[in-house]
Amino acid sequence: MQDFDDCTYCGGRVSERKVKKVCLWGDELTAVVDNVPAGVCEQCGEKFYKANVLKIVEKILKERSSLVSQIRIPVADFARAGV
Repeated sequence: MQDFDDCTYCGGRVSERKVKKVCLWGDELTAVVDNVPAGVCEQCGEKFYKANVLKIVEKILKERSSLVSQIRIPVADFARAGV
């Protein structure tokens, strides 16, 4: 378990959990990494990652062979909804 300070946004208590880390390159989704340790604010839900964890996530993304599976996600354009 890693220790986290209180939330910098709302001051709530932050506890460690395993989360899905959504990885973006600009506006493009590049990967989702499961079971990433993060500090999660119990009040507002903000996530905090330690530097060593983010380095491992970066390594996972560089070594594409470690990606276990792929999914297809439909993308809708709100501006084209005609509402």
